[in-house]
Amino acid sequence: MDSDMTGQVAVVTGASQGIGEAVARRFADEGMRLALTDLTDDVYPLADDIARRYPSSGAFGAVTDVSDPAACDALISAAASRHGGVDVLAHATAIPQRKAPAAELAPEEWDRVMAVNAKGAFLLCRSVIPVLPKPGGAIVFTGSFTGQIGQAERAAYSASKGALRLFTQSLALELARDGIRVNGVAPAFVESAMGRQGLELAAANAGIPFEQAQAQRDAGIPLARQAAAREVADAFLYLASPAASYITGIWLDVNGGLLLR
Repeated sequence: MDSDMTGQVAVVTGASQGIGEAVARRFADEGMRLALTDLTDDVYPLADDIARRYPSSGAFGAVTDVSDPAACDALISAAASRHGGVDVLAHATAIPQRKAPAAELAPEEWDRVMAVNAKGAFLLCRSVIPVLPKPGGAIVFTGSFTGQIGQAERAAYSASKGALRLFTQSLALELARDGIRVNGVAPAFVESAMGRQGLELAAANAGIPFEQAQAQRDAGIPLARQAAAREVADAFLYLASPAASYITGIWLDVNGGLLLR
């Protein structure tokens, strides 16, 4: 299986924590060169750490608001200038929604979630597509199981991920003639700061200990546990690599069998 990614250039968004950080470190393991970005300057120490551990990665950090077209252009331009091109966009940026029934959801909250989770993906692709190799470029998005089955009191988040799923398919069709592949990874519950915060909130709302809330949640997962961020990153690597050279337009479920229930 050909999965050699040595020397390939990847832009990883949402890189300062969780899935994005795991993807960045997994790509560095494979000898890739990296441009890492997030909305806060937490991305800088991460980039410095990866550059120190993997000198060949040339990892550098950039603060980027993915809902800003000019900021997306600047990010891709910096990556291409620093590394001589961009081969892979690994889009791991996502923000959660403040839990609320749809009838009580503020329009501003809907717009905030959509601007990052859906519009941000579009804007980054708009910036990166012209510089991706044709053939050989790859785009991998972070989806969610909620983009396939929905989730009560998370209408904006679910809708943003559903939109991203169809955007993945549409873009895959558009770019297939250029040999650029577009796919997504759809996790469920992942070991991350955002995942822990959500579970802590659920435990507090139910008036139960964190451990009990976690056990109740995991009981609904056939594999009976959440994913490690590294396991999701492995799926990113597979879809970005030549090992998936005939795969485009899919969402790879990494959810422990949750959707089988």
